[in-house]
Amino acid sequence: MKYFENMWRAEEFDMALSYEPKLLSISNTIKYNKGIGNVYQHIGNVHNLTQQHIKAFYNYDQAATYFKKANHQRGLAIINNNKSTIEQGRGNSEKAIHHILEANLYFERMKDSLVLSSTYNNLANIYSDIDNYELAEEYYRKSIALKKKFRPNKVGSALNNLALIYIDLGKIDEAEKLINEALKISKKNNRTLDKAMAYTRLANLYKANKEYEKSKKYYDSSYCNAVQAQNYRVAANIKQQLGEIAIKLKNYSEAEVLLDEARTELVRLDIPPLLLTNYRQSATLDSARNNFASAFIWQKKYQQIADQISRNESTEKISKAEIRFKSELEQLKLLEEKEKQELKTQGALFKYRIFTFISIGMFVIGAIFLFFIIKTRRERKRYIAELNESNQVKNKLFSIISHDLKNEIHGLDGTLNLLKENAISKEEFEEIVPLLSNRTHQTSIMLNNLLNWSKSQMNELNAKPTEFNIKDVIQNKFSFFEPKAARKNIQLNNKLDATLVYADKDMFSIVSQNLLANAIKFCKSGDSITLLSNEKEKHYEIYFQDTGVGIPEENLHKLFSEDTFTTKGTQQEAGTGLGLKICKELVELNKGEIKVKSILGEGSTFCITLPKAS
Repeated sequence: MKYFENMWRAEEFDMALSYEPKLLSISNTIKYNKGIGNVYQHIGNVHNLTQQHIKAFYNYDQAATYFKKANHQRGLAIINNNKSTIEQGRGNSEKAIHHILEANLYFERMKDSLVLSSTYNNLANIYSDIDNYELAEEYYRKSIALKKKFRPNKVGSALNNLALIYIDLGKIDEAEKLINEALKISKKNNRTLDKAMAYTRLANLYKANKEYEKSKKYYDSSYCNAVQAQNYRVAANIKQQLGEIAIKLKNYSEAEVLLDEARTELVRLDIPPLLLTNYRQSATLDSARNNFASAFIWQKKYQQIADQISRNESTEKISKAEIRFKSELEQLKLLEEKEKQELKTQGALFKYRIFTFISIGMFVIGAIFLFFIIKTRRERKRYIAELNESNQVKNKLFSIISHDLKNEIHGLDGTLNLLKENAISKEEFEEIVPLLSNRTHQTSIMLNNLLNWSKSQMNELNAKPTEFNIKDVIQNKFSFFEPKAARKNIQLNNKLDATLVYADKDMFSIVSQNLLANAIKFCKSGDSITLLSNEKEKHYEIYFQDTGVGIPEENLHKLFSEDTFTTKGTQQEAGTGLGLKICKELVELNKGEIKVKSILGEGSTFCITLPKAS
């Protein structure tokens, strides 16, 4: 494998390809998935270097299949990185981004921060090329963060790249801050080319602000560092920039020398795009000197170079198209060979497919049959559950009617019979009138709750919301409960603000009646019941607050449960246990909720929320 890799790196491609069958055979024999993946990867690299991109992608895909089996994360990352490089060279920026993001994902899983810093920088370069500055900035910053941690001496270039984006976006102050940071790091680590680029960026900033003297100073520093780094392309370009500044400052003789020196170097290095700039500046210089004939000559040379570049680009595009066409033909041949191989195996697979289809068919029929059996059983269980529930509702209803309501009505009937038979005096009757009133009131509430609970069990309760003021409803309820509260020496306080809600007024009336009745039931002489409201963004909170006996903590969760729960009041008042359950159902029908807080011996607070009126 090492020998094979050395051959293709030495560009002995034919010799390298001749080793493919033997290496694949050995790797398959020893079931070495990573080895098979490596062979396909190296073959892909050979095709990549020989511009056979379709074959390269085919072999990279084969390598990826085996790397996944071997869970070789680094191999998968390198393949995606190679694919990204190919797509970027072909001008497919979106595909290049997709593949380099995949590579980043694998490097992140391996926590390979050193490689990630470079791939983040490459990804940022791609986004910058397609003018997606937001994502370019994001990935430059990621690259900078990793380089500061693991490669602090190489962070200068990434800072300079990000600064260039900020210059394009007009964020001059942020760009200058980054450039100065890059310059400081480059000086510390003696990275001359990074220093040259940082000085160039600073010079560009000052030139854009027409501070030509400062700009010239930084270009001079940049030129010295570029020469020291032996980067003559950058040095020649800086000379041209200095020539442009000399023209701005009307130092025409200096400008001519600088442009001539730069032009000589650019011709030697054969860099047509920078020569174009040189010719254009030379034409500008001669025009400023009123030497229009010479300016015309420079303009003519500029046009010749521009035309040549255009022709070269067209030739390159045609050449790429031809290479792509040949690659696609080769891919078609590969696909044709693959189809032939598949046809050979189809005959053997046909019998197994028929058997499989028959098996699947039998399985589907069996599954459908089983499904209907299970469905029938579930329906039967549901009907039985509904019947049981209906019986429970009926039994509960009869129990309350036969016990609680019967006791209350018998008590009233017995007292009235005594009066009818003149068994009690007028004075004695007046004494038991409050008791009769209390029993009648309790019976009325019990009957109301019973009717509403029965409706809820039969799903006949429907809210009909309207706008109304809660304060008015509570005031009416206070008038209703004042006699009973006075008999128990309980104070009623209505501290509600004007509270307009959107809910069913009758349902709220039932809820407030139950909550007030409950509060009076569990208050002692001298206690108080207070109603407060709190306005929220979309709803009101209404608090029913009493200073009564409170509720034991172990009973709080039973108040709104399915099973009825009741206790005797402070004067042995009884109940059905349905009141709070009805309150919960009615409040929820109006898109609200009910909560309770209580401290034993100190009192209870019931809070209900209802939607605000529009």
